[in-house]
Amino acid sequence: MLNKFPSFIDAHVHLREPGATHKEDFYTGSRAAIAGGFTYILDMPNNPTPTVSLERLQEKIALSKKALCEVGFHYGTNGKNMDTFESIKNNPRVFGLKLYCNHTTGEMLIEDKKILNAVFKAWNSPKPILLHAEGNELAIAIELGRMNNKKIHVCHISQSYEVEMVRQAKKKGQMITAGVTPHHLFMTEKDREKMKGYATMKPPLGSIKDREVLWKGLIEGTIDIVETDHAPHTKEEKEKDPPAYGVPGLETAVGLLFKAVKEKRIKVGDVVKWLYENPKNIFKIPQGADTYIELDPEKPYRIGESGYETKCGWSPFDGWEAYGKVESVVIEGRKIMENHKILN
Repeated sequence: MLNKFPSFIDAHVHLREPGATHKEDFYTGSRAAIAGGFTYILDMPNNPTPTVSLERLQEKIALSKKALCEVGFHYGTNGKNMDTFESIKNNPRVFGLKLYCNHTTGEMLIEDKKILNAVFKAWNSPKPILLHAEGNELAIAIELGRMNNKKIHVCHISQSYEVEMVRQAKKKGQMITAGVTPHHLFMTEKDREKMKGYATMKPPLGSIKDREVLWKGLIEGTIDIVETDHAPHTKEEKEKDPPAYGVPGLETAVGLLFKAVKEKRIKVGDVVKWLYENPKNIFKIPQGADTYIELDPEKPYRIGESGYETKCGWSPFDGWEAYGKVESVVIEGRKIMENHKILN
């Protein structure tokens, strides 16, 4: 039986445009989002030419007009663009500032603590600072957030000790939230050993214990949202040595979480909380009541059995059993998907 849900929000995607449209763009990425039940997605700034200026942001906004769903953006910093923060912070298409404290795709790494502190001081906005940070770098960033009284969001948390860091910061009353990806919730380093490049991402997959702690942290509220970190690459790029980092995730997150519901590990309300209520509140997403999705949470399906909308055309979860394939999607009263088929 079809159930109606508020359409979901993904606060962490990489749609690859501009600069890498051979593996995704705003049109194909938005189709993947809709197929997966997401109608509001927030794009990250670490493109080949990163989004660290008003001009680059305006370029992205213009390019995103081809998207079939709502797209917002996280602004980026390389530590050299703090003079632009004032003109960016109130832009209604910007939902946060992304800070890279560890190596990842793109030239946006900041390791100098003095520069990091200057960035925290300069970001005079209630919108959160999003952290790509692990280990000691995460500890430093959390402390800088506390010192500067800034709202921070820890992206793609993956290790048990990171969950404890966030837990302790929350206990102290710090303004901190965290997200976890489906691949860190459902896979481990053993999958990386079997799948090689196709299960390679940053941060890497952890141990079985890490996965257990992530689930516990999510259920108890230490971790606030599920974010896909949708990061598509071509099969050729994943089969190189070394492989490109990242996996697609927009089309599989909902089905995997409803599989966990079916297994009685979580409740339907948890899915709504992690994919809609919490991201909406954390990032102040302006999504109305006339936007919703319909699916049957009891109905099983195989991931990939109908192909993929993402341009990269694969998933690390290919062949996995999932539940609740999205049947229809309505955006602001306009039906955009019906009987599993996107109408545009």
